[in-house]
Amino acid sequence: MSTKQTKKTTANKKAQDKAKAASRKAAAKPVKAKTTRAASATSSGATPADGAVTKREPDARLPPVGTVIEKRDRHGQVRCACTVEDGGIRYNGTLYRSLSAAAMAAAADLELTNKTQNGYTFWGLSKPPRAPSDPMEALDRAWTRYHGKVAAIVKDDVTDENRTKVAAAIGKQAQVIETLHGRVS
Repeated sequence: MSTKQTKKTTANKKAQDKAKAASRKAAAKPVKAKTTRAASATSSGATPADGAVTKREPDARLPPVGTVIEKRDRHGQVRCACTVEDGGIRYNGTLYRSLSAAAMAAAADLELTNKTQNGYTFWGLSKPPRAPSDPMEALDRAWTRYHGKVAAIVKDDVTDENRTKVAAAIGKQAQVIETLHGRVS
């Protein structure tokens, strides 16, 4: 690679790094202290006649103002924390408009690569949706996934070289299933 090409590659890399940093900064969207006009109860969506400016109503799901929310790891150590304030969520000295925006900033600091974050789930204020608790439904879903994968392997990936390995794996799994079947029969 010539010196000219090396300089061009280095310049491109620097430009890409600068663009990534700018997009991360834009994603944080810190809130400047501003208020919004409250919409009246009319269907026209007009502002109040006196032109009064009011603050946006806080989300009812948020804890009270002043609450410190901590994200902990599985060992109980605090990984990051934010504070609920009147105008939003303060994380790392910056006031964010939403819990999700603060979660995105915290996730970036923790070097997580998610494109989006549900703030309530990230900070532990709600649990992520779980699969139905019906064990038979879970067994059916697991069987459907397993059968689909095995059928795809048998259909597409069996060659003369790996035919005995695939047959042995399926035979071993069939024995385990037969053992389990015997326990419930």
